[in-house]
Amino acid sequence: MNTPILLQVDLRKNKSNLHECAKLSNRFKQNILEEESKLIDYVNNLSPDVICFEFDYPDFKCLKTLELTKKSFPSIPIIMITEHHDENLAIWALRARVWDYLVKPVDCEIFYSYICKLTDLRSNRNYNSSSRDILQPSQTISKQFNTGQFSDKKNTSLHVIRYVEDHYQEKIYISELAEKCKISKHQFGRVFKREKGITFREYLVNFRLDKARELLEESQLSVGDVSFAVGFFDHSYFTRMFKRYAGLSPSDYRLRNQ
Repeated sequence: MNTPILLQVDLRKNKSNLHECAKLSNRFKQNILEEESKLIDYVNNLSPDVICFEFDYPDFKCLKTLELTKKSFPSIPIIMITEHHDENLAIWALRARVWDYLVKPVDCEIFYSYICKLTDLRSNRNYNSSSRDILQPSQTISKQFNTGQFSDKKNTSLHVIRYVEDHYQEKIYISELAEKCKISKHQFGRVFKREKGITFREYLVNFRLDKARELLEESQLSVGDVSFAVGFFDHSYFTRMFKRYAGLSPSDYRLRNQ
């Protein structure tokens, strides 16, 4: 195997410490870039085998930079290293087609093995991700409600949909949503159905099943982990609902579509 060419995109806010796995720099051609504005030109000139984005606390702007890079260079594998970790961020990374999502501290030998494997994968004639569609990560991944209440009673379904995008992995109670909307539970159900044409429960189940379909197609998570990741905590119920939704069991759907 030729010496891998690694582009390390350092988007950390605190740069007082060394880059993660910097001591392995003698094993591959490591190039470090800290200026986001030069990223596209830099990749064009360098032609790296792997791009590694390193974050401490990624914000929306940083994640959009990663997303743009993946769209511009879909055939180059991307590794994401982050200090901050939560379930929303991990799922975002999967949807953005990040090849490996690593949480600090990172085992340097494992990191090096990933670099080598991805370099070998790219050199394989059968490898071609340029035709794969890049999924759109949710733009509300890190938004939270500052007061615990929605700002007004207008566009109830819009507020609720944004809330679901942020919290669909969690248990969601209609009574709590109604309270955030400052209306009764009965009124909440009636208003949501009038605005969206379906009940909130139907919307939530369909939203979660859409997310499950994406994870089954794009990740190597087990079916049980997929179920949990999208907010179904009863595996048998998830399997039953997914089969009603897709006409196939989750496992059969993955075999057909992955």
